[in-house]
Amino acid sequence: MAYGEKRGWDKKARKWRYRGRYKLPDGSWGSISKDDNGQPFYTERSARDYAHGLEADVRRKTFVNPRDGRMPLAEWVEVWLETIDVGPLSDKEYRLRLRNRILPQWGHIAVGDITPHGVAAWEKKLRQEFSKNYADNVISTFRTLMADAVTSKLRGDNPVASRTSGRRGRYKPKPKDTRVIATPRQVLLIARNGLAMHGLNEYALVIATAYTGLRIGELAAIHRDQLELDDTGSGARIHALHQSQYVDGKFTQIDAKYDSGRGLIIPPFLAELLREVMEQRAGSEWAFTAPKGGRLLRGGDWYTDTWHPMVKGRASRGVVRGAKARAGIRPVLGVDGLLPHGLRHSHKVWLDEDGHPRVAVEERMGHALQGVEGIYSHTTLAMELKIADMLQGRWEQSLRPVVERREYGPLPAPDSQASS
Repeated sequence: MAYGEKRGWDKKARKWRYRGRYKLPDGSWGSISKDDNGQPFYTERSARDYAHGLEADVRRKTFVNPRDGRMPLAEWVEVWLETIDVGPLSDKEYRLRLRNRILPQWGHIAVGDITPHGVAAWEKKLRQEFSKNYADNVISTFRTLMADAVTSKLRGDNPVASRTSGRRGRYKPKPKDTRVIATPRQVLLIARNGLAMHGLNEYALVIATAYTGLRIGELAAIHRDQLELDDTGSGARIHALHQSQYVDGKFTQIDAKYDSGRGLIIPPFLAELLREVMEQRAGSEWAFTAPKGGRLLRGGDWYTDTWHPMVKGRASRGVVRGAKARAGIRPVLGVDGLLPHGLRHSHKVWLDEDGHPRVAVEERMGHALQGVEGIYSHTTLAMELKIADMLQGRWEQSLRPVVERREYGPLPAPDSQASS
């Protein structure tokens, strides 16, 4: 039976300290000198009661040995990283968040000593210093790390609050969705800017992103033999099976995100456009390439020198320090702040507006439909053909001239686009 015993005099608190003794699952005696909040026991009764609770956990087979929780978090991280099975990009992001944010704060602290209140104070500071997105990702990694510590019986609970737990503190309304969504007409105008800047390949890349909903990395990994441009009765298709991403500093082809490799039906106009691109790039193994024909890379330079000018415009420039002259590009109105991934979101909005079945929409986006609906709903060829038909209609509508409103803004002044 559990009991408490005197351990020594606490000079700082000027009190006697006690420890609880209890039977371990193997029959030997264990001891505990602090409660869940790391506070010493200053009465025999408090030590005994806590030890009684541990013996009850032993009987219920839910016992977590407090000694196991003495492992510093840094040691647990080393063990944990060897057990997770994620893609190379996720692995890289986990390691960065751990190294830059989690370990500096918690690495030296024992896993069992991390408290909910301590985590809440740290999270508050984190959210004051960094963007919501970044803070969410760091907290999510920490939550997963500690959840696995619970599973491994290093502690009994997860000190990182779940997203579904009750609200604490002041009410904060849900942030408004500020993502920019483009219409088919605006997509066409952006693509025309790309055509003027870098030719047909850039034009086709913008159009294909918006009318397939594929990620840029997925389009960059498509080989030309994965294009099925002749409609034999089931529609022309793009087979997106992989994605191109930087892994250890090298541009590498890896499995599609969430194992979402899929064949997407495409409208007739896009099949014709891609056929023209393939004829122009006859020597390339890739469906989409860089402007000069090399591997399609989408890094910071592309965003600065290509994407932002296609959306926001750029000033004209004469010959400067050996650089060639270039024509000015007018900004497309109504899409300021649009990012390439926004074209994927725009595609989803178009599908929803056209009322296509959820199962067909989610499958096209590379998502798994959850719940009973995901089990019993299935995408049919008729659904896919209807998607292609309505996308074709949106394209044809986008080609009609607009006369009642301005679509392009004025050409940027030279000093406002110096960086592009």
